[in-house]
Amino acid sequence: MSGFLKLNLKDLSKGLVVAILGAVLISFKEALDGNGLEFASYDWKAIFDFAWQAATVYLAKNLLTDSQGKVLGKF
Repeated sequence: MSGFLKLNLKDLSKGLVVAILGAVLISFKEALDGNGLEFASYDWKAIFDFAWQAATVYLAKNLLTDSQGKVLGKF
């Protein structure tokens, strides 16, 4: 974990993993909602929107926590 207001390569790689897992989970949701394995019928825009938003939130959380996990360096 990097310091307060800093990101390192490990944070970025974990953010990428969060984005990929988010996209996979939303794809499973699309399949369960009745689209089955017909990938063309998936709402890809919503899937990718969720993925980048999840990664952004994860990186923002890491940016605002210090190396001990305190939010804004205080809590």
